[in-house]
Amino acid sequence: MNKPYYKNLQIVIFICLFSHISVAIGLTADEVVYETTQEVLNRLEIDKDRLQAEKKYIKIIVRELIMPHLDFDTMSALALGDNWEILNGGKQACLNRGFKNLLVERYAHVLLSYRDHDIYYQTAKPIGEKDYVSVIQTLTRPETKSSTIEYRMHPDGDSWKVADLLIDDISLIKNYRKMFHKEIKLNGLVDFIKSFKECSS
Repeated sequence: MNKPYYKNLQIVIFICLFSHISVAIGLTADEVVYETTQEVLNRLEIDKDRLQAEKKYIKIIVRELIMPHLDFDTMSALALGDNWEILNGGKQACLNRGFKNLLVERYAHVLLSYRDHDIYYQTAKPIGEKDYVSVIQTLTRPETKSSTIEYRMHPDGDSWKVADLLIDDISLIKNYRKMFHKEIKLNGLVDFIKSFKECSS
């Protein structure tokens, strides 16, 4: 059942991928995504002149408003699979930082490529076990194919955190897991870890 949320966006909507999750007690996951999407879009509107003049500023927005609300422990463990348990705490920590920086680079680039979309939100639905829910956004624009963004989230204290993201049914985590496993098979786990500058010292 679609919720009656509708927004005609003038700047960037792809920021909704990892919208700033500033959660008040009692908000459902879908309400969190909607409310915080508006918060981030307002920031982009206010700072639009700076965004045009200062190319790196989008990365600051990504780090401040998006990255703190991803569950990087879960995301890193899922992306590394069985290799994650082999690593000691220090290596896990540096790979967490490396994975975070990788996502900052990726999404700082794509955030500015989506404009003038309308967004529809679906009610959060339980998936699997461990209290995970799925929140789906549908993005539409005249004369283009609709796109979907699915947030897979779980409760974390009084808030919700994103553990995976599916864009048009393609999982972010599965994509990285496939890429990481290929690199590990080719170069070995030690060299794979060293390929992250955060782990090279």
